[in-house]
Amino acid sequence: MTRTGPIFIFILLCGCAPVGPDYHPHEPAHPQSWSEPFPSVSVANRARSISWCQSLNDPLLNELIKRTLENNKDLGIARQRLMQARAERDEVASYFGPQLSAGAGASVERLSRALDISAGVRDTRTWQLGLDASWELDIFGRHRRELESADAEVEAVQEEQRALTISLLAEVASDYAVLRTTQQRMTILNDTLRSLSITESLTMKARERGLGTQLEVDQARSEREINEARQPVLLSDELRMIHALGVLSGGFPGDFRSRLLFGGVPQLMPPSLPDSLPSDVIRQRPDIRVAERKYAAASARIGIAVAEQFPHFTISLGVGSSASLLHNLFSAKSIGLLLGANVNETVYNSGRTSSRVRGAEAEARAMALTYQKSIQLAFQDVEDALAGLHAEQTRQRFLTEAVADSQRAETRAIRLYQRGLSGWLPVLVAQRSTWEARDKLALSQLAEFQHTIGLYKAMGSGWQKPENPRN
Repeated sequence: MTRTGPIFIFILLCGCAPVGPDYHPHEPAHPQSWSEPFPSVSVANRARSISWCQSLNDPLLNELIKRTLENNKDLGIARQRLMQARAERDEVASYFGPQLSAGAGASVERLSRALDISAGVRDTRTWQLGLDASWELDIFGRHRRELESADAEVEAVQEEQRALTISLLAEVASDYAVLRTTQQRMTILNDTLRSLSITESLTMKARERGLGTQLEVDQARSEREINEARQPVLLSDELRMIHALGVLSGGFPGDFRSRLLFGGVPQLMPPSLPDSLPSDVIRQRPDIRVAERKYAAASARIGIAVAEQFPHFTISLGVGSSASLLHNLFSAKSIGLLLGANVNETVYNSGRTSSRVRGAEAEARAMALTYQKSIQLAFQDVEDALAGLHAEQTRQRFLTEAVADSQRAETRAIRLYQRGLSGWLPVLVAQRSTWEARDKLALSQLAEFQHTIGLYKAMGSGWQKPENPRN
């Protein structure tokens, strides 16, 4: 064999395809259309290019979201976990190269004087310096499969971070909407209290003129006091949302208190609805992508287990120098060389290796089912959000009409009562109906907002995927 023969054999061995199954990503079967139709919106195309939180045009909410992305502690933990996963991946990649080690030493040996040896041999000094290298050849692809699995795990952690980001954005927007709705309900309650105070004054005047009774006065006062009792509850809800937003944005509960406390309620409109296909959900949902990447990692681990059934090949190289005198340590005659090749294979381990292969195959099948289940749950989330949104929009139309009707009824009831053409009871009923209709309409608008945010979250959209730098 020529001198180049071993080189070609070496290249051929190192170029062997890794053992185990090759993972090929594919788009699983899914519905081609939604059971619930998407509401038609004229701004759907615009919603594709910007984040839904930006489409709200609320500077304070945008600031809260910005601070959340920068300072939220859960996101900070997720970033550190991503750095940890990348470091572990880099550790796996390091096994492709040779492992180098260097050593140096000096020793003095003094033999027993009872030995029958010359005095010059009795005392010896040794100086040593060495460099060792070893390289495990990845002939059957164990290291390649390990790197493949590590890459997939890093990508899974990236998607977990993205899923957390989407959830936090939805939580901030939802808490902000609850806060503004609570403040809107406080405004409605204050309007109701003013109306009840006016009605109470009317009953007192009617009693003084002999046209009413003390019973009507007491009932009017009781109705006002019952509604006043709702104020502390709403105030507590308001402060609770302010505290939650402060912590979500990475600060303390009271950080935004002065800016978020009641002082006029901005009109909070639901964000523009996205225009999305079922295939977009599979592409965008981070939890689906997490499951797919974990499936890929588990598939690669089958190859790792299979490769353990084959021999391990290692090339060793050692260069060293030893001398009795320090100045001779670097002379040519003091240098030694070691070059070797090792083959190591487990002959028998009571079926441990084959058990690992079966376990890895079972894990991969479980990850495949988890992947399929994540898609099913994602489609359920979208369908549920669409159904809830449609139902709330229908409910909101009825409540809008109910508010207008109850306000007209309240005005007529008060006029009839002032003219002595009706008793006080119709006024009480009309005022209760007006408050209930307005309060329910505010809650319905909140529910529509939350269903829309939930739809964005269910589709994994509304947040542009950030770049993930290596450092």
